[in-house]
Amino acid sequence: MPSTAPPTAVGPRHDPGVVAALAVLVVVAGAALVVALLVVGGGSAPNTIADPGPLTTTGLPLARYAQDLLGVAVVGAALVAVLAHPVGRVVGRCLRLLTTLAPAWAGVTVAVYVLTASDLSGRTVAQVLTPQVQRAFLSLPQARAHLVVLLGAVVVLAAAGLLRRRARDGHEPTPRTLAAVLALAAAALVPPAFAGHSAASDAHELAVGSLAVHVVAASLWVGGLAVLALLVLADRAVTVTDAARSAASFSTLALWCVVVVGASGLLNASLRVTAPADVLSAYGALLAVKAAGLAVLVGFGHRHRSHSIARAVDGAGRRAFARLVAVELAVMVAVVAVAVALARTPPPV
Repeated sequence: MPSTAPPTAVGPRHDPGVVAALAVLVVVAGAALVVALLVVGGGSAPNTIADPGPLTTTGLPLARYAQDLLGVAVVGAALVAVLAHPVGRVVGRCLRLLTTLAPAWAGVTVAVYVLTASDLSGRTVAQVLTPQVQRAFLSLPQARAHLVVLLGAVVVLAAAGLLRRRARDGHEPTPRTLAAVLALAAAALVPPAFAGHSAASDAHELAVGSLAVHVVAASLWVGGLAVLALLVLADRAVTVTDAARSAASFSTLALWCVVVVGASGLLNASLRVTAPADVLSAYGALLAVKAAGLAVLVGFGHRHRSHSIARAVDGAGRRAFARLVAVELAVMVAVVAVAVALARTPPPV
């Protein structure tokens, strides 16, 4: 796809292998944090009287963690493609990312579906694969929610693959088409919100609505930053200048996402933690940790807007940007891990 900007390379990139290794290390550390928080907060206990076994009680939260990370990354890739248009190099790399991430998202969602059936029925994974159990499980909102996520991942994969093939034939994707892919990816993140703790809240509509908005805004923010960091730091097929321009466009959107994430999170928390004593519960403690992590991320965002993005195109500035983003993404992964543990921990209300 043609680009409107000249392919100007400014300084060396980081070794993609090193960046990938660090990313894997951060994700694994986040998985360990999920397990630790569940053990401390009591969320590792079975949801039913019958114990489905350790594969389910430990595997389900970890699968949800992977599902959330992959879904966020898919939304981020779709968002950066929209922001980068018409810079063909960046759009092309984002579409390639989508065709890599979407099938992984779909595969993990299948695992989450099976493990959720095991968790809710109190049966082992092998036992829930029977037609009788599946018919019963499909009547539950949790099953339908994950099937919608799976459908969304498959549609995003098909759309991204089609756009890549058309781009190779010289037909550049339009902003409207890329925005449609982004809308599909973001919409696929929402269904689990209709089947979690918020769905059982007394203020059902308000709780579910605020959580859905919270999830979408957080995914745009976290996913967009993660993909931009990858492009700026390690993708040698994209110039630093092109990636930095996309980062500048993302900065304004990220500010609004932060405001929405904070407001919707505060509203949802107020529906679950209604008494001073609730703050001292395991659920309240996890909420406090998540809020502290979001506050730290707001500080990082301010630093980006005021300093690092403008200087990301020069060598010294890019090194500072890399250090800041590495720490920021580690905090973001930790916040996602806390959110997964929070979803598994019984709320006080």
